[in-house]
Amino acid sequence: MYKPHTIEQFKVQQFLEHTFAIDHFLVSPLSRTALMLEDKDGERIAFSFSDNEVREIPIPPAADLEKVKAFIRQFHALDPKPHLRTFEEITRWWLDHPNPLTYQQALGLSDELYRRFLSHPMIDDEDAWRMASSGLVSEDGYRDIQLWYFNGNSFTCWLGPLGVDGTGNLYALTFNYGTPRARELRFYLLDDYYRDMNHIL
Repeated sequence: MYKPHTIEQFKVQQFLEHTFAIDHFLVSPLSRTALMLEDKDGERIAFSFSDNEVREIPIPPAADLEKVKAFIRQFHALDPKPHLRTFEEITRWWLDHPNPLTYQQALGLSDELYRRFLSHPMIDDEDAWRMASSGLVSEDGYRDIQLWYFNGNSFTCWLGPLGVDGTGNLYALTFNYGTPRARELRFYLLDDYYRDMNHIL
């Protein structure tokens, strides 16, 4: 779930909490001074804090694709490159440096994972271990593990599919990947295929 990173965002967040039933919306940042609300139907509204007050603002259009590509090329050419491994590090860099990327583009998340990121708290190492070691993970649970993995843990762990068998889609999460201390946890995904193969209504 997104938490304000600037005073301006905090002021907007306070306004939103007093004005809307905030639990029914996704809240995401547009800039250092603005936040956007999105309801379950995909309707959006944005607010910014300026001149000591919160105001509704137009939702900015996405940047031209060529501008995004040009920025990415420039970013990859930076020397030294910024140390951006966790979502928090990416967020702070995105807020502090002019760029044409949306927050979702900066995080590099699919629509499905981005919405999960905005609507649920992140799990920790212990949660990821417990869920994977259970042997059966729900689809929402797998999204949580994916977000945990992308949040700086892809450098020491491995997560991915192993294949399909007569039971279901098999995945693995390996802690301390590539080291003598590596520990692989295998689990099935509790999806429609698993339910069908195991006669679960």
